[in-house]
Amino acid sequence: MKDRLQSLKNIALNKTWVSFLYENHPYSLMHWSIGGMEQNPKDVWLLQDEMTFEAKEFPTIDEALTWIGENMKNITDILG
Repeated sequence: MKDRLQSLKNIALNKTWVSFLYENHPYSLMHWSIGGMEQNPKDVWLLQDEMTFEAKEFPTIDEALTWIGENMKNITDILG
């Protein structure tokens, strides 16, 4: 799992996003620097469920990856 988390981090930092499958369900981890209709500055990492569009915000990529490592242990594919 540690290798998968490192791969997620490397791709996300390189592209500002990465998609992956968790139990055959698509998710994306992406950097979001502008939010809202008024384009309010924002600097967070979002973990988004690509089926429901529910998103969870994290202040840093490392906090997002810690949460993923603790809660999504069966990542099957990293889609890049």
